[in-house]
Formats: sequence, C-alpha cells, structure tokens
Amino acid sequence: MRWCKVFPGQEDQIPCVRTFVSQLLADHPDRADIVMCAAELAANAVRHTASGRDGFFATEVTWTGLTVRVAVADGGAGAAPPLGPDLSAAGADSGLGRLAQLASRCGTEGDHRGRVVWAQFLASTELPSAELHSAALHSAALHSAAGAPGATSMPLSAEQSTAAEAADLAERYQGWHTWFGRWTRQWWAIPKQASRATALIAEPTAGALAQRLDSLGAAP
Repeated sequence: MRWCKVFPGQEDQIPCVRTFVSQLLADHPDRADIVMCAAELAANAVRHTASGRDGFFATEVTWTGLTVRVAVADGGAGAAPPLGPDLSAAGADSGLGRLAQLASRCGTEGDHRGRVVWAQFLASTELPSAELHSAALHSAALHSAAGAPGATSMPLSAEQSTAAEAADLAERYQGWHTWFGRWTRQWWAIPKQASRATALIAEPTAGALAQRLDSLGAAP
C-alpha cells in the first residue's frame, strides 16, 4: 500500500503531515514514532531546502507487511541532511538524530536540485503472533504479485537502462529537474523556474513522465 500527498512548503503544513501519516497508520503499533519522524522530515524540508521558499514538498508512505517507509521529496539544498552511516552530525537530541535512532534504515537520494529523504521502520514485536503471520503472508503476496524488491535487495546504484532514460529526459526537458528515485521506484520532475505553479510530478515510468511533461508543454 502506498500513498503520496503534496504540501505547500510552509510551517503550518507540518501538523497536516502528522494527520496524514497518523490516519494512514491508525492500526500500526509504532504509529506515534513514525508520525514524529515524518513530521521531522517535513520540517527539515520546509526549514532547510528550497521547498520552504515558496515551494512545496511531497510526503509518501509505503506499508508492506511489517515494514513502513516514509519519504519526503523536497526542492533541494546545498548540503544533504546528515543521515548517512555517520549520524554524529545530526546530534542525538536533534530531530534527525531521533529519527536515526528510531528508524531501522534511513538515507537520502538526489542533490541540490531536489532530494528524497527517507526512513524505514520495522514493526515492533507488540503485534500479536496471528497478526505477524497475516502481515508476513500479505507482504509475500504483494512481492510475488508486483515483483517488488525486498529491503535487502534494493539497488544502490541506477541500472544502465535507468541511467539512459534519465539522460534522455534531462536532454528533452531542459526546463525541468528530472530524476529517478531508487527508493520510491518512481520518476520525478520539478520545474527549474520557481515562479511556475506546476507541482511536483511523479510517475511510475520514464515514458509516463515524458507524456505528462509533454501534456504540460514542457518540451522545447
């Protein structure tokens, strides 16, 4: 199950992110921790990236079996948030530091033109054994039906075909930042001109993103 919502890059939208994620995870035993981390990712986007300068950000929640992932796509900044292997820069008492402690994995993708910051959470053992068994079967069914990769098999670098598609999009739509999110498994686009009203765009394939941009008159 996956949900995505775009928010204006404003401080008053952080409580809206809390509500959005909380409603989606109403039955999850670790809902409070995950909601807090989602709000921290949203706050980071608003306060430290171009999203907070008359921009916007997107919050995505994925729930598969025992695993929940929260990601926030922002407008980019000069430096990535300290969510890599060395988390000391985040500080144990900071919001990002708490996120790093609560999440089983976390990281970033992208660059100064736009980033996706994500955190992955595994359900605690508070779930009854029957629910754990049901969730495991549900996860296996989803992976089998959709061919979704497991967390341990997530590619760390773009495949050759993906790189070629990314280069093609960059050449065709020079007025847009376009990229492939390896964690979200979606193609993203955001206009380079901040004055444009078009929101952040996400599509499942490069071809679908190209069609969407063509419909907006984005091609030269």
